[in-house]
Amino acid sequence: MAAPLSRAELSAAERSLRSHIAQLASGERFLRGTLSERSSKCGKPNCHCVNGEGHKSLYLVQSHAGKVRQICVPKPLQNPVRQAVAEYQKMRQLIDEVSELQWKRFLKRKA
Repeated sequence: MAAPLSRAELSAAERSLRSHIAQLASGERFLRGTLSERSSKCGKPNCHCVNGEGHKSLYLVQSHAGKVRQICVPKPLQNPVRQAVAEYQKMRQLIDEVSELQWKRFLKRKA
């Protein structure tokens, strides 16, 4: 692979994207996965879930080594996990944008 790019070779937009990625990667928690809200019935005859309103729970789902894995997220951790998943998705979006700029740079050099 070619030598790393110098900052002078990068556009202002790409420098900004790369800086934002570095900030996210160094300062925030990030977690790959999808959040899935589910409801279930506990089976107790006098519980509110008997009437159709189930007990809500949040699951973190991801593929790993070709298999789907999932884990129930405890209520106290739901907001931090939601934030970590959002940070991962934001970082992934920024990486895709940088990749698109790199793709365009490659096409210009090839011509």
